[in-house]
Parts: sequence; structure tokens; C-alpha cells
Amino acid sequence: MYDLAVIGLGPAGLEICDRAIKNNLKVIAFEKNQIGGTCLNFGCIPTKAILHSVNLYKEIINCESCGISAQNIDFSWDKINERRKSIVEKFNKALYNNLSKKIEIVSQNAEILLMDEDVLINAQDNIYEAKNIVIATGSIPRELKGFEFNHENILNSDDLLNLDELPKSMAIIGSGAIGLEWAYILSSLGVDVVVIEKEPALAPQFDIDIQKRIERILKENNIKYVKNATINSYKDNILKLNSTVNLETDKILVAIGRQPVLPQLHINYPAVECKIISNEDYTTNLDNVYVTGDASNGIMLAHSASYQARIIIDKILNKKSYKFNNIPSIIYLTPEVASVGLKEQDILNKDEYIIKKSMVSSIAKSWCDECPNGVVKVIIKDNKIKGAHVVSKDASMLISIFNILIEKEIDVNEIKNMIFPHPCFSELISGVLNNG
Repeated sequence: MYDLAVIGLGPAGLEICDRAIKNNLKVIAFEKNQIGGTCLNFGCIPTKAILHSVNLYKEIINCESCGISAQNIDFSWDKINERRKSIVEKFNKALYNNLSKKIEIVSQNAEILLMDEDVLINAQDNIYEAKNIVIATGSIPRELKGFEFNHENILNSDDLLNLDELPKSMAIIGSGAIGLEWAYILSSLGVDVVVIEKEPALAPQFDIDIQKRIERILKENNIKYVKNATINSYKDNILKLNSTVNLETDKILVAIGRQPVLPQLHINYPAVECKIISNEDYTTNLDNVYVTGDASNGIMLAHSASYQARIIIDKILNKKSYKFNNIPSIIYLTPEVASVGLKEQDILNKDEYIIKKSMVSSIAKSWCDECPNGVVKVIIKDNKIKGAHVVSKDASMLISIFNILIEKEIDVNEIKNMIFPHPCFSELISGVLNNG
């Protein structure tokens, strides 16, 4: 009998295990693939490793304006991928070595069994019992009807990591973080890219001013895009959109999001099979069984998964959780795009709010670093920041500061008087509040 069984060792499962260990719980974990989940193996970390190579390549190409000459600059897709693989493998190994010293890890697929009133786990016909079970089985790329993945010319984001060579052209369906980051990567390496979005705006989950800035970033990087698009067919390298638009493209990346994966549930094993149903509070239709991370069908971000995991372990330990109201979102373009809290288009009564903006070009550091393009936008009510939206170098760090200011409900006048180092991009925080 274990205190806790965790199925899946992505960000949510790892966080659950870490907190359970610190609270002296006896833990067993099941992971049929590499530790780290989608984030480490196929998503956040691989793409950021590739993005670093891409940005370094672009900086060297454009270094003449900084007084530096460079010739015969080229890149190797194979070596970029070798570096990416080495980073992932390093963390896979470190995570496994560290965790396996503290808990039992079963490297097999796990299923849930409901036998009478007992909830058990089956892994390769070995039965395990735990007082609490946490399902953190993650997600897989979502398919588009009529454009199902064939892993040859209709691809998902996992497939891109296995490309032996880059195509000449790529159509990307979807303008979320996955689609836009891969559009930037591929275009920077010479691929002719077009982004296709069914909604009237790119990145529809972001603030309207950020959406406009994203369009500008795509144009600056020679990335074409089509909005309000209806996708009809793809044959002989011709992708038909709406009623009249035909696009020639070697490959298609379907990046319309991800769908949760839950383990099989068997009742009176193995006679009857049914489904696990997850609730908004991360409980399920089974007693003492919880679901977290991408599998919970909530916000599919690694830091959101880790936060959910902390709530679940507090439930198991009967501890009070600190509830956060906002989850930051980031798209790693150049410049970075980041957002947290209320968006302008979601405001019902604009008379109750103050909206302030400041251009990134207003601070000297942006010119020193050759990245003056961007904007900072805050939405204020009752002298408290309710939303912040940033397009800038280091936006991923700036949004973390804004998130603290929002969650702690710090008065705007206090923030205005805080000391931010100079020269530094954090000056944008006081700058936007003192603007106007």
C-alpha cells in the first residue's frame, strides 16, 4: 500500500512527487516514456533550445550594425538538433537519477482498475494499491478533421523534431504559441511560411494590441498569414482555403492545440471499460483519484500544471492552498510576447478602467540591445493593475513581475515610486504607469 501513486511524470507529476516526498509520503510513479512529459521532450525545452540557435544565427547575420563583420555564415539543422537532443537527454537523466533515489518508478503503461470499491493500478499485469492516485498523463497534438496526421506531409509539432531536412515551404494551421514559434523558427532558417488562422485575429487568446504587434512581427520576419480562413482540401501540394485561395506548400503543420490523454479505466477488470471524468477542482468521478496538468483539460501550460499539482497535494494533506487568479502566457518570438490578467476586449464597462501604454523604444537599453520594437500595456481599475501585456525583449521576465503586482494587489502609486535599476528593461514597468 502506497500513500500516493502518480501516473505520468511531466511537470505536474514531478511537482506532485517532489511535494509528496517533502511531506514523507510513500510514493510510486508510473511513466511509460521519458521523464519530463511534453514540455521537456517535445515542447517548451526543445523549441527554446532551437530558438536560441536561431536567434544567435540571426544576430550574427545582422551584426554589422554593431560594428562587427562576419562572413560565410551558415547553419546546420542536424547540429541544431544534436544540441537540442543533448539538452533534453541531460535533463531526462538528471530527473530520473534524482527521483529514482527517493521513490519507486515503474517504466510501464498504467491503467486504472475499479474492483468492487477498490481503485487499483495495473501495469503489465502487476497490481498496485494506493490511498490516493494522481493522473498526470498529459496530452497529444489535436487533429483536424480531414487533415489527420500522416507524419509525412501533414505533421504535428512532435514530427518537426524528427525532420531530417527542412522543407522549402510550410503552411501552419493555428496561430497559438506552437504555431507562431515554429513559424518564426522555420522562416528564420529559410523556409517559406504562411500561418493560417480561422479567427479574425492572430493569437486570439491575447489582448487586441498584442495581436496587432504579432502581425507586425510576422511581417518583419517575412511570414505570410491568412485570417478568417476556412480550410477545404490539400492535394498535390495545393492547400485550398475559403472559396478562391490556393496555396502551394510542401508540408502542413497542424497546430490547433492539444487534447488530454487519460488512462484506460476498467470496472471489474477486465470485463467492462468506461471513462474517467475530471472535475474543475481536479477531483474525478472516482474517490481519491485526481487529475492534473494537460490531462485535466484546463490551461495547457507547464507552470499551470505545476500549480494544479500543488493544489492537489494540499487537498491530499488537508492543507489550505493559496489560490492564484491569473496564469501568465508567453510566445517566444523576437521580441517575446507575454500576457497576464484582464484583456481589453474582455472589459464590459470601459469607463471603470484606465488603460496605459508605453513604447519599448522609450528606454535607452532597448536601443543599446538593438531591440526597440515593442509595447507595454496595463489595464487598471481602482488603482490596481488588473491586466498586463508586453511585447519586448525579456517580456517573459517582465510578465512575472507584473503577475506579482496583480496577485498582491499592490497600489499603482506604490509601484510608481519603486526603484528599478537603470539601464534595464524593468524600467518599462514604472515607465508605463507614469506615462500620462
